[in-house]
Amino acid sequence: PRASRDNFGADFGLLEYDFRWYIGDRLSLVSDGFMDFFSQGMRTASIGAHASRPGVGNVFVGFRTIEGPISSNVLNASLTYRMSDKWIVRGGSSIDFGSTGNIGQSLSFVRIGESFLIRLGVNADASRGNIGFVFGFEPRFLPQGRLGLVGGRRIPPASTDYLE
Repeated sequence: PRASRDNFGADFGLLEYDFRWYIGDRLSLVSDGFMDFFSQGMRTASIGAHASRPGVGNVFVGFRTIEGPISSNVLNASLTYRMSDKWIVRGGSSIDFGSTGNIGQSLSFVRIGESFLIRLGVNADASRGNIGFVFGFEPRFLPQGRLGLVGGRRIPPASTDYLE
């Protein structure tokens, strides 16, 4: 690339990284970011921790900073927990330490049925003054579904471990 023609006059374009440190079987530290080299370019970086207990649940806490056309410092947290053989709870929250403040929260419950996973929940987006409702319906025999993933382990199809 030529700086006068490409990259808004900068000699280099986008620099990006993605870092994951698996401290153990259940704890990971993660970080990612990217940076444009021209003066108005976007720069962002994040750091977080992800802990999981296979088949029971997982928790994530992370911080992201963004500088450029918009500036923001956001704390994100999420939790998935299998309360019983039939119920999973999921929740999340995002808070901006700048002028935006509370960005939003979500809370949903997943019912584990014999053949299907059914999700009911609510999202509150305080930054836009918006409330939404969530409905999810997923067959248990589909291996790619996201509803059936708890603590990094998939909820098996009915009757694989025992008679339900």
